Amino acid sequence: MDEEQKPSKIMPNTSSSNNNSKNNTKDGICFGDFFEAWLAKQKSYLEQLNEIHEEEAELGSLVERVVSHYQNYYETKSKAASENVCLLFSPPWLSSFERTLLWITGFQPGLAFQILDTSVGDDGELTAKQVEKIKRLKAEMRVTEKALSNEMASIQESIGGDSWVKIAKRIDTQIVLDKEVDKVMETMIQGKLRDLVENADFLRANTARELINVLSPVQAAKFLAATARLQLGIHAWGLQRDADRMPSSSF
Repeated sequence: MDEEQKPSKIMPNTSSSNNNSKNNTKDGICFGDFFEAWLAKQKSYLEQLNEIHEEEAELGSLVERVVSHYQNYYETKSKAASENVCLLFSPPWLSSFERTLLWITGFQPGLAFQILDTSVGDDGELTAKQVEKIKRLKAEMRVTEKALSNEMASIQESIGGDSWVKIAKRIDTQIVLDKEVDKVMETMIQGKLRDLVENADFLRANTARELINVLSPVQAAKFLAATARLQLGIHAWGLQRDADRMPSSSF
């Protein structure tokens, strides 16, 4: 992408649906429960990816199944965002350590390139043509990533706007109706946050997909295995860390 060229707008997924539930997906499944089941499936895929063979057709099929697994995650997350997007910014199904790593409710897209460097790039497996394509993809990703970071900052700054200031001034002296706060949240914050999360997730998913398209099936399998190991390892370590810090009950 030319440095002076403005990135095209990423449109949010229009398949999202709204209902009155605060914490559940459209099908009545708590996203936290879905996430735990999704991680269990992720662990199963990691075991398969660790048994790498040279049959490209077999590996290509496995890679596609893992990619579909991620697609299922983003589709379900999109439904959760349509119902309670604020919950995704501090998800209780993640450890406290994992929550400190979040960038717009997920991993920063640039992390994919770091994982690629350590799982494939360090072994000198990439051709000069692959390296060039990856470099171009990384430059394009950075432009969009920066634009989304700026949008997040703009939304955060809007919380100090007139509507919020007026409500805050009245809290100690007058009754502030819940519907009044909900109206401000919906019109000024939640709609923008939903679009932002959709766009950030699109960038994450699209970046990974484009990287996989550049790689051979063997390279893609190594990249996906390294990604799964990192995610599962951080999640397990974070949960154990939280458990160790909980005060023990005494009777």
